[in-house]
Amino acid sequence: MKSCRAQLGFTLTELLTVLAIIGVLSSLALPSFQQSHQRSQRTLAKTALLKSAHWLERSVSSHGAYPVALPEAVWFSPDLRYRISMTGDGSTFILKAVPTGGQASDACGEWILHATGEREVQNATLSADKCWGS
Repeated sequence: MKSCRAQLGFTLTELLTVLAIIGVLSSLALPSFQQSHQRSQRTLAKTALLKSAHWLERSVSSHGAYPVALPEAVWFSPDLRYRISMTGDGSTFILKAVPTGGQASDACGEWILHATGEREVQNATLSADKCWGS
C-alpha cells in the first residue's frame, strides 16, 4: 500500500525559475527607472535655475543691482541632486547647477544660465539644446 502525502512548499527548480524571471524583469526595468529619475532631476535643476534667475531679476528691479550672493532658500529643494552657485558683480550674473551624487554621471553635465538668458551646458555628452529643451 502506497501512502499519499500532500506536497507542501515549492521545489528548488520552481524557486530558481521564479528568481530567474524576477532577475530578467529587474534588469529590464532598472535602466528605464534610472533614466526617468535623471530626467526628473534635470527638470528640478532647470526649475531651480529659472526660479533663481527670476528672484535675481526681481532683486535688480528693487535695488538697482544684482546681489552678489544667492540665498539657498531661493533654490533649495530637498530632492534636488544639484548644487546651485552664482557668480556676479552686481551688473550681471551667471548661475550654475553642478550635479552631485547619482546625478553626477548625467549626460547633460553642468547647467549654466546667464543674466542675458543664454543657456549652456558643460562637461556634457548632449547638446545644450537637447538638455535645456527636454
